[in-house]
Amino acid sequence: MKESGANYAFLANTSGANISLLKSCETVGVDVQFLSNIWGYDENVMKAAGKAADGVVWVMGSAPWGADVPGIKLVHEIAKNADPAVTYQLPHYIRGVCSFYFMKEAMEWADKNGGITGPNIKKGMYQKKDWVPAGLEGVCPKGNWTAEDHRGFTQVLLYQGKVKADAPADADIAKLIADGTIGMAQVFAIDIERKPEWLGW
Repeated sequence: MKESGANYAFLANTSGANISLLKSCETVGVDVQFLSNIWGYDENVMKAAGKAADGVVWVMGSAPWGADVPGIKLVHEIAKNADPAVTYQLPHYIRGVCSFYFMKEAMEWADKNGGITGPNIKKGMYQKKDWVPAGLEGVCPKGNWTAEDHRGFTQVLLYQGKVKADAPADADIAKLIADGTIGMAQVFAIDIERKPEWLGW
């Protein structure tokens, strides 16, 4: 990569492999802008790879734990109900909360429209436009599912990781976030056009 003169590199793997790659690239002096998929980068990568993970841009599917949005209160309550000692959850957890609540509301619709069956739940997913589950405003992206198009989300959020220093292996992620050793900031957002030729299966 260094010899090629590349300016950008996409990390298409999951976080474990990306930790190794980022550290190796730092060791040999590779200086590129890394972009990762949604599963390839998070706070665990920042902690494990240290300064080698600084500046990576990656795709986020929800607001982060510390976001100043109304719906984050419900996310915190859900996490505290599961573990009263919790002080931080990764974006993957928050996306899981969003997924669960989309399904919950589809099931509630199904219950009032013929019963909770697979086909009715599926129909329930088609009932709302620009749908954000109640109580999760600002956390979950707006969902738009139809019988013809299951591309639920078109908004893409890009965040950039900030890593100020290498952290000890036993460091607590919540503390690293709180003291500013690691962090993240949104750098871009775009709404992807629903071109029919991009429809996948």
